[in-house]
Amino acid sequence: MDTQYDTLLPHHQHQQQQQEQQQMSTKTMIITAIVGVTIGGPLLALMSFIFISTMALFVVTSPLLIIFSPVILGAGFVIVAAMAGFGAAGLLAIAGVSALGWVLRSVKSGQFQQGLESVTGKLLETGENVKESVKNTGKEWAGNLKQTVQDSPENVTANRA
Repeated sequence: MDTQYDTLLPHHQHQQQQQEQQQMSTKTMIITAIVGVTIGGPLLALMSFIFISTMALFVVTSPLLIIFSPVILGAGFVIVAAMAGFGAAGLLAIAGVSALGWVLRSVKSGQFQQGLESVTGKLLETGENVKESVKNTGKEWAGNLKQTVQDSPENVTANRA
């Protein structure tokens, strides 16, 4: 590492500078080690304490977990089902609010009135068709029922007497 600065210094000054750097780096290393032990030691002790306490709790609670696992599993299923139900209810609420907003916008813009008139006409026409169909079907059933009653064996013997 010869630089211009190194070539300007006499040999004796260069050796003295190297010794100072070596002493400084030794001092720095000692201070770093002391600070590292000062900070790292309590952290290592705390980590060890937490690990040991976690293992102790695991050893104590493992049998309880095995004993109560059917109850815990059932409760877990209930919680998951409840969360799914609340999620579905929330999604349906959002869909309902957006549909209601769409209807309100349609009513305000006047598009709903035009569509309502055509739908009303179709519904009335369909209702009339259903009414006539029900009347005709009722008349046919009444005729078939009357014929069945007249042709039944009980009615034939009652008419003879």
